[in-house]
This record gives sequence, structure tokens and C-alpha cells, in this order.
Amino acid sequence: MVLIRILVACLFMAACSSDPATLRVWTPEDHAHAPDTQVDPNRVPQLERPDLTVGELLWQRNCARCHGTDGQGGREAKLNFGSPAWQDGISDATIARTIAAGKPPTMPAFAELLTPEQIAELVNHLRTLGAPSE
Repeated sequence: MVLIRILVACLFMAACSSDPATLRVWTPEDHAHAPDTQVDPNRVPQLERPDLTVGELLWQRNCARCHGTDGQGGREAKLNFGSPAWQDGISDATIARTIAAGKPPTMPAFAELLTPEQIAELVNHLRTLGAPSE
């Protein structure tokens, strides 16, 4: 027990003795966007599809990691945005509010990261996920 207390005290002192000038300020962008070295190129099909809409690009950048590239569920969120039940059961305003405010603790808020116009583009993209394929 004494050894654990000593270890905790050492860790606490090491953490508190960091020079504040060298500490990086955490921003909302750090949470929302993985560094380029962590982006799986197979999940971001920019090169194969140069015709992506703004909403699709925003989706790939901010949402696909958790919700899947096609909106049918991913690692973190299993909700299928293409299902008729989901599409018919939610308004555009509710979708926009959810994107802006997030769903703590699992979904971050994007109000400080995205403009209202970008959020509207994401809402439009979500609506295309429920559209019948041509």
C-alpha cells in the first residue's frame, strides 16, 4: 500500500511539474479530427470520387469514423440513418440541433467546429442516405 502511495505521489509530482509553456492547449478540433497519419485512406474515398458534395466531405471528415461511411452504423454508433423509420421519425431541425449540441458523453458537439451552413449540408447528406438508389 505504501508503494502505491509513493508511486501515485511521484506521478502527481511529475504531472504537476510540467512547464506550462510547453503544454499544448486542447481544442475541439483535436477531438473531431484525427491526425492525417491516423486516417484510413480506404475510409476516405476522395481520390476515387472527386464529385463528393460538401455534405459528403463533411460526413467523411467528422462523422464516418463513428457512424460508418454509409451512415448505416460504425464502431461507435450502430444507428442506421438510411432506415425509413429513422428518416421518417426525425425532423431536419432536430438533426441539426443534435449535430450542433452533440449527445454527451458519446457524440461531441460540432457547433464550434462547423458553421450553420455546414451543419445544413450534413443534414442534406443525411437525407440522401435514406433516398432510394437509382
